[in-house]
Amino acid sequence: MPASSRTTILAAALAAAASLPAGAALQPMSEAPLAGEAELQCRFGEDNSTECVSTYRYTILTPAGRDVVSRIDRSYPETDSLEVLRAELIQPGEPPAPLADEQIDTRMAPNPDQGFLRFKQTSLAFRNLRVGSTIVFTLRERSAGIAQATQFHYRLNLTPAQVRQDRFRAEFSAGRPMVWRAEAMDDYRIEASPDARRITVALKTTPYYHAYVNESDNGYLRRPPRLEIGSAAGLQDYFGPFAARYNEILSAPLPPAAAQAVQAQRGKTPQQAVAGLMRHIHERYRYLADWRGSERGFIPFTLDEIERRGYGDCKDLTVLLTAMLRAAGIAAEPALVVRGAVAPSVLLPGMAAPNHSVVRARVQGKTWWLDPTNPVFVPDFIMPDIQQRWAFVMDAQGRMRREDIPLERPMPSFAATRRERFLQDGQAEVRASVDLAGMAAVQLSLGDRQAGTTAMDQVLCRSFAPENRDCSLRRPASGFVMPPVYRIDATLVDLQALERAGAGYVRTQSALAEDWEFFARYRRTGQLADIYLGAPEVLSHDVTLTGATSDAPALRCRVRSPWIDVDLEGAPAGSDYRYRYRSLRKVGWFSHADITSEAFGQAIEQGRQCVASLRMTVAPPDR
Repeated sequence: MPASSRTTILAAALAAAASLPAGAALQPMSEAPLAGEAELQCRFGEDNSTECVSTYRYTILTPAGRDVVSRIDRSYPETDSLEVLRAELIQPGEPPAPLADEQIDTRMAPNPDQGFLRFKQTSLAFRNLRVGSTIVFTLRERSAGIAQATQFHYRLNLTPAQVRQDRFRAEFSAGRPMVWRAEAMDDYRIEASPDARRITVALKTTPYYHAYVNESDNGYLRRPPRLEIGSAAGLQDYFGPFAARYNEILSAPLPPAAAQAVQAQRGKTPQQAVAGLMRHIHERYRYLADWRGSERGFIPFTLDEIERRGYGDCKDLTVLLTAMLRAAGIAAEPALVVRGAVAPSVLLPGMAAPNHSVVRARVQGKTWWLDPTNPVFVPDFIMPDIQQRWAFVMDAQGRMRREDIPLERPMPSFAATRRERFLQDGQAEVRASVDLAGMAAVQLSLGDRQAGTTAMDQVLCRSFAPENRDCSLRRPASGFVMPPVYRIDATLVDLQALERAGAGYVRTQSALAEDWEFFARYRRTGQLADIYLGAPEVLSHDVTLTGATSDAPALRCRVRSPWIDVDLEGAPAGSDYRYRYRSLRKVGWFSHADITSEAFGQAIEQGRQCVASLRMTVAPPDR
């Protein structure tokens, strides 16, 4: 995707403020670290460039605010420009003091881990800041139009942050009529001129402060205030020229190595062919962006260029995989998506909407969404970071269409069978088998790749028992292509299978209640964000306890809700005790309204009671 940002330095400042330590509530205005004012004047050129003159004024209200604005950084492609028109520091009771030349620095920006960029970075350093200090700076920024684009698309994100806004005004103008769409902008007034060539945005009421604090690491604000402005409203208007160029690239003959890889799939099933071609790209190509020498925007390198380089970014690997799949007789199309936990709804279907590209393939009557940038591949499984969202798909005739990538069906991602024979002193010999699928298998493969199998084996042993000895695992080697089900067999001694309770022992399964306790804490502390837990999944435990006496009765417990179902059954089996626990999580997202609802509260209490019923008194064998 294009490496250049089409947002202003305001976004960088607000992002920095949002990263401050965060109580689960809206922070009171009296605790705001900064007071801010912003005025933007932006014009969209006939060449789809954007030029903005923006003035920002921040007053430090608490010591935390000093850390946010002591240095302001702005990175931009070499094709763009940034001019500092004004930068000054105002101390209480003193006149404005302009920044010295050495406090304004422009240099080449560092390359990211996965790419080469020809970016510049301009930094403003403000010295001797204290509570009451005010910084003011005015920038003229010019962003070149995206290569081969015939339209412009601009996005203004006003994500809540720890800045008290005392004034905000933005004006956008163009030589042609503009289209705009907004979401969650109730606190702002948006006005368009009769000819739609000027749009203004201003806060309705000031001061304005809306900052989330102490939210969960799994919490997200899915509908922040945002405004999008463009020169068209249609998907084809924005992406038609790119689709035509993609098809030109795809019409070229496959380069030698790619052609040989396709030939190697002859005679295999479509599923095997897809896996083979995904493996070829993984083994031969590095996922690496290269923006040196040109601003390519959405345009991939040619097939020959990709093969010659041996690396590429998402659009390069997407177009190569598409070409190889088509050559293997599998219908495939490039698609543009948002990658990540949050996929904002489409306001305008323009260039600022997607940030990633994947392949839509039809494999024996089913739609597969293939991401060739991933280091692990599970056939017929959509990775969670592209599930449940829109996709802009390019067909072979250059037409664009929108599709929706579904939420993956709940799959048995973790199925454990475990037998514990209790020993003296609360220990137990454990024999266990675990079947992993979906993201559980992906995470294991990534662990082996990044840390090595020795380190991963230690992690797995601790997952069977945090305190253990004599742990022995039997499992096949993991790899890029993971099987539908991956089996791990383990034997070990659990050193803390039982907890001491007075003169006796008890066995608990508190780990099974972690999600319920998480949601209970969310409700108790008044959190506000939506929660994301990943792809829907099924977790199951089939446990047999032996070698000890227990008075645990037969039990049966069920939870039924729109979000999570639980089934628990347990009963004595001769001198042993056996129970089966199954948890079905049906959704990836839990909205604030869902979590705080009466029905969800009932599910939490029922889920806790199910897990609590597994607490049993156990008498290990005598010495």
